[in-house]
Amino acid sequence: MNILHITALLLFAGISFLFWKLTRKHFKNEYGKNNWNSWKTRLFYWQGTLAVGTAGTCVIRYLLQGSQIINF
Repeated sequence: MNILHITALLLFAGISFLFWKLTRKHFKNEYGKNNWNSWKTRLFYWQGTLAVGTAGTCVIRYLLQGSQIINF
């Protein structure tokens, strides 16, 4: 694994964890206990979490590469 893979993996994991930590309680309260336990609601939530993690990783990687902090 080179620096690109390691950086992207760490960024993705960190952003996804941060998004999960900040939004979990809000969405659980928003949907209610019965709907939150449904697999459809959770699937929708985790798809959003993966999308935010991916988009955040791409944006941060682009900014790091553009400012020449890390050359990929």
